[in-house]
Amino acid sequence: MQLLIVFGLVILGACGTVLLKVGAERVSYSEGVLPLLNSAFNLPLVTGFILQMIPLVSWVVLLKYMPLTKLQPMIALTYVVTPVLAVLFLGEHIGPLRMAGIGLIVLGVVLVSAS
Repeated sequence: MQLLIVFGLVILGACGTVLLKVGAERVSYSEGVLPLLNSAFNLPLVTGFILQMIPLVSWVVLLKYMPLTKLQPMIALTYVVTPVLAVLFLGEHIGPLRMAGIGLIVLGVVLVSAS
């Protein structure tokens, strides 16, 4: 059950990151700092921030029940899920070298989780 919770939180955080990217593209930085105040009305930016905060707060609770040496590497799955979401929803491209790096992250998480 803990692993499902961790994976769900990883997905939430990755979705938050994608929404932060979408929201950031809507902010005009050429007019100085004042337009940043309008970010409160930038729904993707605000939603992305909230979706990233939920896992952050949840990790504190999970740390009470899981060893840090097991939980922290599982958080690295965010580096796997986020590129997949970026390809699916933002049309980004993942090159072979990056794919190899993502594969190494998955292998590392599997090895740490199995120990």
